[in-house]
Amino acid sequence: MSTVKLKKVEGSFSERLKMLRKVRGWSQEDLAARLDVSPGSVGNWEMGPHEPHPKTLSKVAALFEVDVNFLLNGEEPVMMRERAPEYRTVDLAGILREVEDARDRLDRIAQQLRKATTKPSAAALLTEAAGASYEQKHGGGKDRAKEGSDIDSIRIDTGAEKKSVPS
Repeated sequence: MSTVKLKKVEGSFSERLKMLRKVRGWSQEDLAARLDVSPGSVGNWEMGPHEPHPKTLSKVAALFEVDVNFLLNGEEPVMMRERAPEYRTVDLAGILREVEDARDRLDRIAQQLRKATTKPSAAALLTEAAGASYEQKHGGGKDRAKEGSDIDSIRIDTGAEKKSVPS
């Protein structure tokens, strides 16, 4: 909002308030909601001769970033400090849920990795032994035959006691 526009308004409080509201593109209802007052109060202020309570007047000045003396007397406006950055609200509970969900997914992945890198299961050992036996019987090569010749000695961990697998 330019200072030049504000200097041109020399009328009453009601005219200055209406001009500031329109420069922002707000309706009376918008301004009332921002000030936490009724739209009728804003209408009364803009029609004159009513003025807001001093605390509300300070809110109006802060909202439009002008000095209270400009609003009341039309004195050369003193632009207030830059508007504070508007911070959006953050749903901390939602973020916490997302973090917990991500942690749970990571835990499941870690469990799957542990299972994949632990001792091979009995079925995997049997499959490997059967493959070696097949290779030996069907000429999978001399080196393979030597490796597969000792299939009787493979032990399977079933979770109880270890048992030998016959060929």
